[in-house]
Amino acid sequence: MTRLTEADVTALTRDLEAFEARLMEATGLDLRTLALRSTIEEDRCVQLRGSRIAAVPMSSGEGVIPGFTECVVAILQHLGCEAWVTAQPDVRGMQAAVAAGAEIIFLADDQRFIALNLTKASSVDDDPATADGYATALRAAAGDLEGRGVLVLGLGPVGRAAARRLTALGASVFVSEPDEERVSAAREVGIEFEPVDLATGLARCDLIFDASPAAGIIDAGDLKPGTIAAVPGLPSAFTAEAQDVLGVRHIHDPLAVGVAVMAARALV
Repeated sequence: MTRLTEADVTALTRDLEAFEARLMEATGLDLRTLALRSTIEEDRCVQLRGSRIAAVPMSSGEGVIPGFTECVVAILQHLGCEAWVTAQPDVRGMQAAVAAGAEIIFLADDQRFIALNLTKASSVDDDPATADGYATALRAAAGDLEGRGVLVLGLGPVGRAAARRLTALGASVFVSEPDEERVSAAREVGIEFEPVDLATGLARCDLIFDASPAAGIIDAGDLKPGTIAAVPGLPSAFTAEAQDVLGVRHIHDPLAVGVAVMAARALV
């Protein structure tokens, strides 16, 4: 999955309510409910509404993506949080966030996107949060994952987390990953899956979790009736024609679900 651009985050901010409407149609869940369902395994209270959260621009590496922190804040405000972008970046921004009474700080550089809970000295990473959020969305859209085959495309950080989560939800996980070192590394850390080539996986599964950086490798003719695709990143593995066939069953937004789950988990 690729680094977001200014155009990407501008579109995300503009289309947030439209994404939630599609999410509701596909899964029956709004963004806030999806985040909570991805977070709460027990009877625990997570209060998103009114939580004070600051997004701090970070200039290291390739630098700030224009509009990125504003998009994060738009998502958090949509969830009912009291959220803002700090006027200053980096350490000065973190200092300002603390001075303003932030409970949570969102920070991103080239390697990590995290939410820090300043009170509990804990952090939440975007990769597993995104994976778990989209696995929850896939389960809701499918009705249940128990005994169902799910094809995971790619074993990068999101793909590994997704495979682990989907297995925990009762799915039989098949993985299409051409890098044998990634396959071996995933097995070494105890992730359970069956490696398959893409054609075999598509023939076996009508539930697909796309964690691959490859664009447009699945066309409309590859889809089964009722195929559901969870697509957390950019680009999508599905061609434009395949996306049209899937409609709302192409569950796709590269930031909103991850941010929502990160916020909920940071507040646990």
